[in-house]
Amino acid sequence: MRLYIDSAVMPDIEEALASGYVYGVTSNPTLLRRADVRAAAVPDLVRHVFALGAKEMHVQTYADDAESIVREGQELAALDSRIVVKIPATAAGFKAASQLSGMGLRVTLTAVYTVQQAILANAVGAHYIAVYLGRMRDAGLDALDVVGRMQRTLDTCATNAPASGHPVEILAASVRTPEEVEALADIRVATATMPLNILRMLPESPATGVAAATFSEDAKALR
Repeated sequence: MRLYIDSAVMPDIEEALASGYVYGVTSNPTLLRRADVRAAAVPDLVRHVFALGAKEMHVQTYADDAESIVREGQELAALDSRIVVKIPATAAGFKAASQLSGMGLRVTLTAVYTVQQAILANAVGAHYIAVYLGRMRDAGLDALDVVGRMQRTLDTCATNAPASGHPVEILAASVRTPEEVEALADIRVATATMPLNILRMLPESPATGVAAATFSEDAKALR
């Protein structure tokens, strides 16, 4: 599973990418607003993120209509070849995603909540769908069941030759506990993005801590 940090806060991004186990960065207008990163500052943010070693960054468009989404998507993709253009999974978003993927650009359709949206993402050639695990639960859905059905559907689409020639990967977002990462991996979800506090918890294990402390004491005795 590839792991991402979901943030626009530069110190958090720096720490996450320095961990050695974080592949890239995801962002959206809400995260940018919380971090007080204006639209004009996004190119600088992108440059800094890749200078820190990120392999990929998902950056979202702002527009609502398909024509403007396509224009903004082209501008974002022009910043760096490792950019994935992120678009809400609305009717206009699917239309724009089809056009952008037809231009050879990589697209993430975000805020995907249903299996039929996953099917449409495959049809328009998206590379990723971002699903909000925690928000699904907040809405009273069995999030892992829905995501599992999405994954099985996309696996079937890939087996029967995906429309775009590449499989659609689920990018799980709104991850709130380390245990959810395990559960996602168990249903074969390939990618997940989460805030820094969850990423920090992933290496932790009480048993590992006890063993490490014992090793440290024994190593001191050997010196």
